Amino acid sequence: ACYPSFSGATDRRMIVFHNGRIILEDTLLDNSAIVVSEGKILDIVAAGEIPLGNNVRRVDLAGGFLSPGYVDLHVHGGRGADYMDGTTESVVTANRAHAGHGTTTIFPTTTTGSRAQLERMLHACLSVRDQWSTESGARIGGVHYYGPYFAADKVGCHSVEGRRDPVAEEYQ
Repeated sequence: ACYPSFSGATDRRMIVFHNGRIILEDTLLDNSAIVVSEGKILDIVAAGEIPLGNNVRRVDLAGGFLSPGYVDLHVHGGRGADYMDGTTESVVTANRAHAGHGTTTIFPTTTTGSRAQLERMLHACLSVRDQWSTESGARIGGVHYYGPYFAADKVGCHSVEGRRDPVAEEYQ
């Protein structure tokens, strides 16, 4: 594998994750460390090449695993909050719950509901996405427009009252 070269500069705040097993696409790395700055991976280095300096914070993984963040393409909420609640508070509560379990990017998913409910949900998600900070939890990658357009006999666990056939002006 080819990784960007670490320049050794310590003019930015860096975080080094070390003493763990790094999960890559096709292998596990031992005796290595990941160097991160401004939320981006700068390099993967051998344990003996860990950068030092006042601007470097070391995070000891204590033999645990370090993996890429998870992307959840279909999620309705979390920690008692439902995205269809249509409030920024519910969106942030659910996003924080998922971030706490390793999800870095999330696609809040609609279900059955009125046009007004769907619009509130979409606007709440847009607001959180546009004002995102680490305190907001997982980043919103988009909204999974799943419902309310279910076949009449395929609504499953969703509310039958909010189910309807597709209306182009609504979903566009």
